[in-house]
Order: sequence, then structure tokens, then C-alpha cells
Amino acid sequence: MIIDVHCHVGLSARRVDSNLTRFSFEADGASGTPGYDSYLSPRLLARPAWFFVRRWLKIDPRLDRGEALDRQIEAVNERHWSAATGVDRFVLLAFDEYHDVHGRVVGSASRGQRFGSDLFASNTLVRAMCADRPDRFLFGASIHPYRRGACEMLEEAAAAGAVLVKWLPIHHNIRAEDPRTVDFLRRAAALHIPMLIHYGGEMSLSRQHMEFEDPRPMLSVLRNLRREDAMPAVIVAHAATPSFFWQSRTGCLVFLDALIGEFADAPLYADISALAAFGRTGWLRKLAQRRELHRKLLWGSDYPIPVITSAFRRQIDRATRREIAAHPSWVEQSLRVAKALGYDDCVFTQASELLCRKQAHGSMQK
Repeated sequence: MIIDVHCHVGLSARRVDSNLTRFSFEADGASGTPGYDSYLSPRLLARPAWFFVRRWLKIDPRLDRGEALDRQIEAVNERHWSAATGVDRFVLLAFDEYHDVHGRVVGSASRGQRFGSDLFASNTLVRAMCADRPDRFLFGASIHPYRRGACEMLEEAAAAGAVLVKWLPIHHNIRAEDPRTVDFLRRAAALHIPMLIHYGGEMSLSRQHMEFEDPRPMLSVLRNLRREDAMPAVIVAHAATPSFFWQSRTGCLVFLDALIGEFADAPLYADISALAAFGRTGWLRKLAQRRELHRKLLWGSDYPIPVITSAFRRQIDRATRREIAAHPSWVEQSLRVAKALGYDDCVFTQASELLCRKQAHGSMQK
């Protein structure tokens, strides 16, 4: 089974739906911007990345946040997901709001606002989407560890069928060594919930805490948890790669060495999502050649991030590149580029084994 471990959900202004089965901690949707099950902030909509993605997705640029824009986003998502015939399941990701060091939530960020949330997708909304299509979607939760009662929220999400939890520390404000972070990781290990944590560069959302870009502090935390036999499975998004060639790659290289070094027999992995996108294509080529790493890599698309097929002229023949680029699904394009580059089959299939470990403990929805 091929699972896309990294697929985003985000609507511009989806109001709370009282007909959904709601998590107790999301009775009114977003805590920082109550009344919404999903939003895109004014700050995000002003970013160049959104400008280009909206046009590439053929979403009407004249539409402001609201129902009309969300209907277009949903229609575009359905086209890309349904056309990805090579993918058996998608892990759809909820996305929690920004919290400050004191655990106070900060909601939708206005233009020019320094700290705040660019994206929110409630666990309630994403779980409902997955429950409607269990043959296609798996529920990826997102709970900020600085929330009061975060571990209890994690238990509720796990009981509802969450297959992993997503964090983006440089946007969310999550310090690896914070006791609240460590406690959450311990509870994730006890519940057999993998963590999907983004380290390295970021281009789509605001980079609010670049001090948390480096994966090495998290490696130190996992090292200690492993000694306690309390380390959860951790998937480091994008293999901790930098966004551009001029950014430091030291943390990424240390992480890659650790994957097949001291964590070779531990549940530490990396996904290769977004590595076929602008700025990271060189890393997708390099990791394809490092076959000793493949047993530690998982495929994901990071949809709605587009694929740059022209970056692989030397590795993929012209006819194949054209065929891939002509496919209507960016998810399928991502999958086919990685396969054409020669990644081992395990890169595409072992996510199923990893997530099925949770199923074996009776929590994964069928």
C-alpha cells in the first residue's frame, strides 16, 4: 500500500459545523479565532508563495476569503486527490494554532503581524473528512504541546483514529527541550502515535522561530527518551533539508548521519515530501543516490506544493518528464518523479507498515 504521509488541508474561512462530531477541546473550533474550523490568515494570503500557488492551482485570484474561495479550494483538492491513482491513502493533516511560550494561543495573523497563525485546520474537520472516505483518507492530528491538557487531547485524538501528529516548530513555536514537548512525546510513545515534525527550511508559512529550524536539539531529546524506552516513532518532514543552497546544511547532514548511525535501529525516519519543489530538487536527486538511507525514508507529497519536473533533465528522459508534467495531479507527479529517480520500493510502502503498528494496538480506523 502506498500512503502519502504529508498532505495538507486548509480552507480560507470555514465556519464551525455543529453537525460534526467534535473534539471536546474544539467545541468552538479555533481557540485563537473562535468560530472557525479552518482559516488562512491575511498574512498568509499576502505571501508570494500563496500568490503563485493560487495561480498554479487555477484558483480565481479575485476571490477573498470566504465560501466562494473555499468551494474552489475543495474542488481543486478533489481533482488532485482523485487523479492520484497511484496512491492508496492520504494522511490529511490538521494544523494547530500558534502558542506563545506561556501557552497562550495567538489566532489568525494580520498583515505585518510578527507572531500568529497563518493556517488552522481543526482536528474535528479533518477527522470528519477522513471518516467520510475511510477508503482514501487517514486522520493526521495536530496538537500544540504548550496547550494546557495537551496530553489528554492527544489521547482523545488517538482514540478517534489519528495515525500521527503534525508539528511545524519554526511556525508553531515548539522548543524540543521544553518539558511540555518532552511530556507530549512520551505520551505519544505510550499511545503508539508517530510524530511528523518539520525541521529545516520553510517557504509556505511564516518563519517565526528560526531558532527551532535545526533538528539537532530534537535528536538530543529523542536520545534521552530512547534510554527511557519512551521514544515515539518520529518522521522528520523534508529530511530537515534547507530551502535554498545558501542556507546551512549542517543540521540536515547530522540528521541524515544519525538516521543510519545511532538511530539505525530506532523508529526515526524522514519523509521526502516537497523535495521535488522549487529550492529542494537537488536534495531529491542526492537522496535517491544514497540507497543506504532508503529504508529510513517515506514518500509524501506535501500537497499543495507543486512539482518542478524540469529540474530532473539529467536523471529522467524527456518523454517521461513530459508525461509526468502533463498529469493532472501534483500528488501523482510527486510520486512518479520519485519512482523515476530510482527510489527503492520500500520508500513508497513502509509508511503503511509504520502506521499499521498503531492499527495493531487497536486504535487505527479501518
